[in-house]
Amino acid sequence: MTGSSMIYDFSLVFPMIFYIGCFAFLAYFMVNAIRFLKRKDLHDKELLQKMDELIKCHNQLSDKKIN
Repeated sequence: MTGSSMIYDFSLVFPMIFYIGCFAFLAYFMVNAIRFLKRKDLHDKELLQKMDELIKCHNQLSDKKIN
């Protein structure tokens, strides 16, 4: 017998590493997307509250100008 008895079949290892890497990237992407959407929702709510306050102030000022 010649050579090493321990032979790796790289034709199976490389695709497996590729699929594990793709899965890890997708999991990372999904976690970051969910975190981003949660922060965006919070910021959108704050923006809507500020817009409501500005509209109220604008309406009060316009009512004072009319009277």
